[in-house]
Amino acid sequence: MIHTLHALFGPEDPSRRQWLLGAAALGAAAATAAAGASATAPADPTARPAEGILKFANARERFRTLFRFERDWRDEGTALSCYQFLMYALPDGERPQPVVRFEGMEFSYFRRVGDDVWRIHAHNVSYPRDLGNGDFVTQVANPFGGAALDVVPMKLLGDPGVLHGPRGYLPLDAPAVRWLDTHFVVRYEDDLVKAEHIRPTPDGWPRQFIESSVSSVARKDFDDPRVTSLRYQTSGFYVFPFPKWMNMADRAGHMLGAWSGRKLAGPERLPREFAARLARENPELLRPRWQEFDRPIRPELAQWTDA
Repeated sequence: MIHTLHALFGPEDPSRRQWLLGAAALGAAAATAAAGASATAPADPTARPAEGILKFANARERFRTLFRFERDWRDEGTALSCYQFLMYALPDGERPQPVVRFEGMEFSYFRRVGDDVWRIHAHNVSYPRDLGNGDFVTQVANPFGGAALDVVPMKLLGDPGVLHGPRGYLPLDAPAVRWLDTHFVVRYEDDLVKAEHIRPTPDGWPRQFIESSVSSVARKDFDDPRVTSLRYQTSGFYVFPFPKWMNMADRAGHMLGAWSGRKLAGPERLPREFAARLARENPELLRPRWQEFDRPIRPELAQWTDA
């Protein structure tokens, strides 16, 4: 899910960051498929195990496999995913309850800037919907007390960007050069290949946060080096502190978001009702924002690029 927390902590919270390092999270344009093939697919696909965990030869192979799931082997391209997720409130000592449904998209755009290093930017839009009938809503009931809660669309437009390569992820607003490693495991299950990904938590994010997902693709696509971007089905969860709009005051507990979604070929494949609303309210967000790449990278980070 690229991975929608940016708006959850309130506008004045300095840790408003979305889980874009991942995600899902989170569609795909000058090919390097031939170069990538040797990194991820053996000459004989039958050498793959029928089941079990795939063993990576090195960090480069592991990275290129992850990048193929999340984005594309191409030097420059886009990746688009759509999803729905339910938010649950988990106050300490209470039975967890669902609160609201969101439907959204994550649109990322990336460019190779070094030897196996890509620069990535993204934006994210999600609209609140009724838990049951799926209608767009502006208010929901707090299941703990029944008070009306105002919920608004979440629009992540201030993502600072990230470098991604075999060393891991390096947020472009990181206070120091510290590549963030990630848990990434690929396993075979008969005709499916599944990727487990627990995304890293950058400096400044809430301590009570974790995001994990499992994305599935057909084995025939994974074993075909001509497929440079894997169109996955995905599901996962993330845990985070109570957002201000929940009005939980100092009550101890946290929220859980559980999502499912898929990677799309492009904006024309977005769900019709969602796409129509976005076209009315923010049509510019149906396109990649390549102007983000005009912002210079700090010198201490630029050493990892061709800049």
